[in-house]
Amino acid sequence: MLTSALRKAGYGPTLARPSTLAKLLISAALVAGSGSLLLSAPARATPVAGPQICWFGINPGDGSSECATYNPTLDTGTQFALADKVVSLGALTFSGKAGTLGFQWTKIPPVGGLDKDLFALALDFNPDTAGPYNGQFDYEITIDPTNNYQFATAQLDSIVNGDNPLSTKVTKKIAGFGDLVSTNGSNVVGVPVSGKTLQVQNIWTVGDGDVLDSFKDVYTQRVPGPLPLLGAGIAFGFSRKLRRRINASAQA
Repeated sequence: MLTSALRKAGYGPTLARPSTLAKLLISAALVAGSGSLLLSAPARATPVAGPQICWFGINPGDGSSECATYNPTLDTGTQFALADKVVSLGALTFSGKAGTLGFQWTKIPPVGGLDKDLFALALDFNPDTAGPYNGQFDYEITIDPTNNYQFATAQLDSIVNGDNPLSTKVTKKIAGFGDLVSTNGSNVVGVPVSGKTLQVQNIWTVGDGDVLDSFKDVYTQRVPGPLPLLGAGIAFGFSRKLRRRINASAQA
């Protein structure tokens, strides 16, 4: 469990690292009936121009902030803001592991009149360590209430290295919409969701000898109406190593 005191995560350059983060997006959810993720509606952080990142376990020394539970009453902790989306972190339990958590907005041309932009939250363990272990993190993602967009689909993907079938899984619980489960690195795409606010809980269990390299939550959005939902699985060939993809993106 992270022991850092709550403090305001930088909403500007300290979290904006376009050269560091790949094109990813988030959403896991709080189990229905298990209670509210946050104390109250969070204050909106100031949006920044690029991807945002925080660290847990080991400070990489790159100027980024430590991941911390967001307290909307005190306006402290980690809150990512990109475009019309705000992500506020809730409970964080990383079982003594280290790595980074990042939020990215990927702009994609509309398809058939539908907005195909992607918003992704990705967790990358570094260094990779073998199981058994488990962990979780909760968060809330919201869309600016003054525009016409609402969430359309949710996706969950993970990278697992190991030889124990079905022993490692990541479960993404979205309040009111059920669970997405990625088992042994499987990809779950295009699950319908709706509304302007999603409360999410990610829980992972790593089997003995397995390695959970990374996982990500991805969302698409749409304008309410009788438009068909297209699959959210485009452009999501999660690379074998998330950090390699990040580095390749940074050098492009």
